[in-house]
Parts: sequence; C-alpha cells; structure tokens
Amino acid sequence: MDKLPQEIRDEIDRLRANGHSIDELITALRELDITDISRSALGRHLHKREKLTAQLVRTKAMAEALAKRTGEGGASQFARANIELLHGIILDLHMAADGEGEDDKSWLETLKGNPKGVEALAKALDHLTRASKTDAEFVKEIEAQTEARMRRQAEKAVNQVAKKQGLSSDTVAALMTGMFGVKRGK
Repeated sequence: MDKLPQEIRDEIDRLRANGHSIDELITALRELDITDISRSALGRHLHKREKLTAQLVRTKAMAEALAKRTGEGGASQFARANIELLHGIILDLHMAADGEGEDDKSWLETLKGNPKGVEALAKALDHLTRASKTDAEFVKEIEAQTEARMRRQAEKAVNQVAKKQGLSSDTVAALMTGMFGVKRGK
C-alpha cells in the first residue's frame, strides 16, 4: 500500500471516510488496474490509518483540554498544550526504560536498536525546547504590546481630562508618572 502513488492512497482514504467497504475499495483499485493489493493488505492499511486517526483525535482532545486548563487563548494556548503532550510522551519513555511505566512499552521497543528513532526523539526534544522559548517570547511580546497600548490609552484619557480641567502640563506629567508609570515624551 505504501508504494502506491499518494493520489491513490488519498482516494482510498476519501472513499473510506465516505463509508465505502473494503470490498468496494478493492473494486475501485481493480478498476484502476491495481491488482497486487490483497484484501488483507488493504485491511491492515485501513486499520493502521484508522488507529492513527483515532490517536490524532485523542491527542487533539488532550491538547484542547490542557489548553483550557491554562486559561489562556489563541496560538499560545495550543503551543503550551502540545509542549505538555510531548513532555508526557518523553516521561512515558523514561518510565518505561526504568520499568515504572505501564505494561505497554511500545515506545521503548520502537527505539531499541533504532538510531533513527533516537535521533527523532532528540529532534523532538530540541523542538520542544525551541517551542517553549518561542512561546515565552510570544507571550512576552504580546504583554509588551498590551502594556504599551494601555499606556497610550491612559495618557490619552488623562490628557483629555486635563485639558477639560485646565491642568498644567507639569500636573499632567506628575499624574501620568504617579498613577500609570508613564513618562511623557517631550
């Protein structure tokens, strides 16, 4: 199945998503002159795809639940949730290596004797570190932008009231500095 062109695999996925049976998919493959795919091979492929889809749905649900728990919104919320999910996977790997995890040691077994798997884990750790840093920088930038906007609004409001009340510029400067920490530019 993996040797089939991507367009055909996509079509199989589309047909399956629309409720077509394995026999109907085999018929569609035969119509495309693909005869070297057995019913059992197609069934294994579909089972693997459905298992992957279910895992992705669970992962997304967990990420959304974690994001709701953080109480923040937007991209930062989902970035943090995904970072937490990757932390969890790494913890599961560590616990399985120490014999403390659950009976399912598939992650550990996958990595044993698999230098590419170890390399992928190392890259995931690197990406996790970068994602954490990027998320922190993003949050810091948003906070700085929000603070600057709030200061501009405060200065504008104080200036409007000061003008109506006939306050001097020194009084306005003192109010801005004392109340909002905003130093007026001259």
